[in-house]
Amino acid sequence: MKSNLSRLWKASVCLIFLGGIIGISLSLKTRYAQWQELQDLSQANDLASQGQHGEAIAVYNRLIQANPQQSHLIWINRGYTWLGLEQYEEVLHSCSAATVIRPQNPLGWNCRGEALHYLGRNQRALQALDKAIAINPRNPTFWLNQSSVLRELNKHRQAIAASKEASKLLLESQSPDSEVKSQLALAFNHQGQVWLELGQNKRALEAFEQSLEQVADSLPALQGAGMASYQLGDYDGAVKLFTEALQQDNLTVEQQAINWLYQGISFCAVNQVNEASQAFKQVLRLSTNPQYQKLAQAGCGIQ
Repeated sequence: MKSNLSRLWKASVCLIFLGGIIGISLSLKTRYAQWQELQDLSQANDLASQGQHGEAIAVYNRLIQANPQQSHLIWINRGYTWLGLEQYEEVLHSCSAATVIRPQNPLGWNCRGEALHYLGRNQRALQALDKAIAINPRNPTFWLNQSSVLRELNKHRQAIAASKEASKLLLESQSPDSEVKSQLALAFNHQGQVWLELGQNKRALEAFEQSLEQVADSLPALQGAGMASYQLGDYDGAVKLFTEALQQDNLTVEQQAINWLYQGISFCAVNQVNEASQAFKQVLRLSTNPQYQKLAQAGCGIQ
């Protein structure tokens, strides 16, 4: 009897240890799978940041297939990668999938709102961004995106209020980070653009100047400040700002043309006809835009 109990005890011990070994094996496999997923995700993100969008999307697709119910952030990353390819319906599909999987994650709704905005469906974009803000009202990016959509919908006062909320949140962060400065510049630029559209040129100039305090070489702020200065009768100031804009690196041909045009018009206002003529020649050389061509050909006669 004793030998039978002994054998049973030894068998039980073997089973216990065998169970422990199996448990450890499964844990290691799970950890390896998680590690591999993180490696793949990192690879996909790197590929996307390097502009290799197709390769990144292929990795995201593989990750989504491996874990379809826990992949809302991967769907979002996939969506923004499609954004780099300007495939906006694909962006919408990816971001919408993220909101279905995790409806309380605001990043999915923000992504969905951006996709709808690019597709020109601004009323629906506003609804998506409203949901993102309702879930997390402390994210300034959501407010900035909402401001852009409201401006497109000609809801000017609401657009200004949204951009002011974004700038307030960014200032509260008291971070010297360059990304925060860029977002602050964008928030003030949003305000300036709307004030320009409302004909409130002094307020517009103040907003653009605040934008330039954050990012001194912001092209939209330089252009906006130049336009506001012109409208306020400060033509010399406008010439200076458009000249500074033309000194920026990596301007597209179209950006160069429109700044030469603005500069030429400003030179006309201070009777510097020769300088204006040279600016208009640059417009004719650079742009095939019929409106720009017509204005440049008219020269100071447009005054």
